Amino acid sequence: MSRVSRILAFVLAAFATSTAPSKAAYPERPITIVVPYTPGGTVDLLARALGRDMTKTWGVQIVVDNRPGAGGSAGAEVVAKAKPDGYTLLLSTNSPLTTNAALYPNLGYDPIASFEPILIAGENSMVLVANKSLPVATVGDLIALAKNEPGKLSAGTSGNGATTHLSLAEFNKRAGVDLVHVPYKGGVPSLTGAISGEVQVTFSDVVPAMPLVRDGRLKALGSTGARRAGIAPEIPTLAESGLPGFNIVAWIPFVAPWGTPADIIATLNKETNRILSDPAFRKEIQTLGIDPIGGTSAELATFLKSELPRWKQIIVDANVKIE
Repeated sequence: MSRVSRILAFVLAAFATSTAPSKAAYPERPITIVVPYTPGGTVDLLARALGRDMTKTWGVQIVVDNRPGAGGSAGAEVVAKAKPDGYTLLLSTNSPLTTNAALYPNLGYDPIASFEPILIAGENSMVLVANKSLPVATVGDLIALAKNEPGKLSAGTSGNGATTHLSLAEFNKRAGVDLVHVPYKGGVPSLTGAISGEVQVTFSDVVPAMPLVRDGRLKALGSTGARRAGIAPEIPTLAESGLPGFNIVAWIPFVAPWGTPADIIATLNKETNRILSDPAFRKEIQTLGIDPIGGTSAELATFLKSELPRWKQIIVDANVKIE
């Protein structure tokens, strides 16, 4: 190649490089976080808090899109089928990625193969509370009473197949008792049932239960997570109250559609971890009953693979059927 030809080739290459479109920095436009539940719930409020702080960092709007239905599966399917570009994400409880796989025969997505994990944003414990007149002060007392009076004690939950129902099923199995399940149409009615004595105990989300415990209308016996709930650290876990290994929580995965580029997943992971580690933010979401977690994408991927069979077995033990 002549000297002139080499110079011309160099100039043309330089021109092509300078005029080639560069990859835009992520994010450059609004991001949608799909929450597969109605507005005002725990996950919805967490999504809005995360979105607020992400907007402060990135300067783009974060839109929360509520898509309730089929126990969270309707919204999860929307994200599973979305373009994998980092602009449509899912924040939910674990149900769409674990329990629903055992409850619904045709989800329309695969809990593992349809999503790229970002991280576990947090977890929400349940609490076991008792009618104030029931002659028990601890979990051990309740187990002893249930064994002395088999089939006579009843336990309320927020509904058939709910995490509170699965907590009850796991309690009965591990304690070797038979608290009779009384499903209510929501958490508040189940608490009302325990206050009135319609049921002797109930499993409840920790947030609505604690004001009733603190004003003496109910007695708290134990929380359901592996760790004490941040909003109620005075309540021992069921695991430390004679049921080692007991761990039923609604954990909160943050995921993107499968195929979302690794650099975008890394950006989302880094920013979300930054927000979750902020002391003011942690305090804010603990008032919602959420204990922040964070971590790596790989940790969520590994955790999900272990949780799927565990929740399936819990559902089988509870004999839960979706009509």
